[in-house]
Amino acid sequence: MHIPQVNAKGGILLWWGKFRFVYGHAATYVGMIQMALIVAVAYNTTLRPWIVDYLGWDVTFWQYCVMLGALLLVGMVLEFALGVPAFLAIANEQWYKHGNPIKTDIDTVKSGLSEMKSKQTETDEKLAKIMKRLEIE
Repeated sequence: MHIPQVNAKGGILLWWGKFRFVYGHAATYVGMIQMALIVAVAYNTTLRPWIVDYLGWDVTFWQYCVMLGALLLVGMVLEFALGVPAFLAIANEQWYKHGNPIKTDIDTVKSGLSEMKSKQTETDEKLAKIMKRLEIE
């Protein structure tokens, strides 16, 4: 399925992209603080009473944090194994489509390479003629 996209080389779209880029990186830290607060509130208000009532196990806060840390590590391993490659695949596709300067540089190098190959072919042919005249194999 092809969904058309605009080319955001300037103007308001470029500023919106810059804002989202910086906010996305800063939001990581905000999210960490929020998660720590949610974990503490959930432990005291919901999870600890539920675990005590239904499982009969009085989980201390530190045991609770260790369990959540283990779940977090499992999630991070899965994200590293599955999510990161998928993200990079789509990011590479988008960067290639939308005026990435590296793509322009690669195109320039490719055109220079084809020119060099044609000159190399000419040089090889001239060298073969010279070697033939001199009877060198």
